[in-house]
Amino acid sequence: MMAFGEGDAMNHLPFKNYMEDVVGDMLTRLAAQYPDVCMCDRCRTDMMMIALNNLPPCYVSTHKGNVLKRVEGMEPQCEVEILAETLRAMQIVNGQPHHERNEEGI
Repeated sequence: MMAFGEGDAMNHLPFKNYMEDVVGDMLTRLAAQYPDVCMCDRCRTDMMMIALNNLPPCYVSTHKGNVLKRVEGMEPQCEVEILAETLRAMQIVNGQPHHERNEEGI
């Protein structure tokens, strides 16, 4: 009998954190309402990381890179939490943008 973790490491369906898509979509929607907030790749990535680190993950199975299961009709409280954390991340990054810094933040 094999112990957990032994054998083929790819012996499962691919998966991803669906919150990445949700926060990314939220940032895209909010960008139009906040045109003064920088949305360069670096700032957007920083916003994504801040928001995602403060939201619970929502892993879903994927197949060939496409999400098989979507979170339909999110609970209103969940949407409010995602909106609040995304706005908070936008405020943080807008206050201290790092788009002029290198990969190490220098």
